[in-house]
Amino acid sequence: MSGLGTKQRILDAARTLFAEHGFPATSLREITKHAEVNLAAVNYHFGSKDGLLKELVNECIEPINTERIRLLDAAEAEAGGQPLVMRDLIRIFLEPAVRELCDQGSAMPCILSRLHHEPHAGLEEMMSDILAPTITRFVTASHRCLPHRTPEELLIRGHFMIGAMLHLLDFNCEELVPGLGINEEVISGYDFRLEQLISFCTAGFDG
Repeated sequence: MSGLGTKQRILDAARTLFAEHGFPATSLREITKHAEVNLAAVNYHFGSKDGLLKELVNECIEPINTERIRLLDAAEAEAGGQPLVMRDLIRIFLEPAVRELCDQGSAMPCILSRLHHEPHAGLEEMMSDILAPTITRFVTASHRCLPHRTPEELLIRGHFMIGAMLHLLDFNCEELVPGLGINEEVISGYDFRLEQLISFCTAGFDG
């Protein structure tokens, strides 16, 4: 770890500890000890533990959102002003995240899943800063696909979709397999998991 820059050592330490213990239960003292830096270094680079979390999450989510918007722009241009098919829209939202986060060695699915289920003061505002522009685009596009659904219905179903995605990324396939006659290799496959998630969420939006 000593060969890494100070900022990166702090990010790597925080990523590991937030995944293991959750954000609220991880102290800055533990992070600085793991990163082999002092508290002043955290304050200099991030300002606070909340600032550190925001940078860590944004570092993960920003390229995913950029790709989502790129794909959405391209699909809407190709549609020539017509509403997109809901399944296609859901794929555009999910596939960049699943592709980016499906690496089993990544701690970020665990961190994001914990944040989804362990809210704390300031988290809602932080996630809004990171996600709001992208979520707004997708709610608008979803409402064009499903005009009989209110924006409120679409937003909450989108929240359920994100929860399902995080569960898919963070669950242990082996827990589902014993005694059920299930092929673990099939259920662990990227394409299989993505297609099942898309089918599940598509039904959920218009069910």
